[in-house]
Amino acid sequence: MITVRSWGIAGRVVDGGRAGLLSVGISRGGAVDTESLALANRLVGNAADTCALETSGGMTLEFGETTAIAVTGAVAEIGVSAGPPVGWGTVAALPAGSTLRVGRVLDGARVYVAVHGGLSGDAEVGRLGLGPDPGVAAAALSVPRPAAVTSLRVWPGPRIAWFVEGTWQRLCTSVYVVTDTNRVGTRLIGPPLELVRRRELPSEGLVEGAIQVPVDGQPIIMLADHPTTGGYPVIAVVDPADVHHAAQAAPGTELRFTACA
Repeated sequence: MITVRSWGIAGRVVDGGRAGLLSVGISRGGAVDTESLALANRLVGNAADTCALETSGGMTLEFGETTAIAVTGAVAEIGVSAGPPVGWGTVAALPAGSTLRVGRVLDGARVYVAVHGGLSGDAEVGRLGLGPDPGVAAAALSVPRPAAVTSLRVWPGPRIAWFVEGTWQRLCTSVYVVTDTNRVGTRLIGPPLELVRRRELPSEGLVEGAIQVPVDGQPIIMLADHPTTGGYPVIAVVDPADVHHAAQAAPGTELRFTACA
């Protein structure tokens, strides 16, 4: 049994989400950074989309039995009481009675903690059980943290004609700074993307990675819990292979966009 003493900032149990349900009004959900979730799970021998923990810092876990864990995603201050130290990308066996604290996030936006066998139980009251043994041994070696990627590949969106001439080039040659990020999306500030059409756009479908532009011209990248429809024009869509980089862009991060076509 694992007892969650503190969920911290945006702490929750996540899995790989539910893809393919946008047509019935359900966004993917699950882990915002699916690549980090998958890596943490592989390290402890789980399937890539097995339930794990996601937090932006401040989470405290108490272990009632010996448990193999791995931490990936953002770099954070990690503290352990009554157990061995835990490093990024390394499997550690925490004994019964030990406590793990994911403290302040130092680099990135979201930390993932996976346990051998995955998680089950009642997240509402913070008491989580361990799932069945996956039959695969945890990794014996650690993995290095990859370098952060701040240049995101983008495809033209469906509403380029709603912007003044040259706006696509402006998007792909300018620097934008993250001002806020949550499970719905990442807000940016930079050279405004000016609309030529000022009338209301009827709500239309959105996908993860879509870059919406409100009337102030400052783009928003849609993430895992994005609404399935929206009324702001979409100028571009981040390539699916790069969305997880946007998910780890903390406030203050400078992002650039590179055109795929």
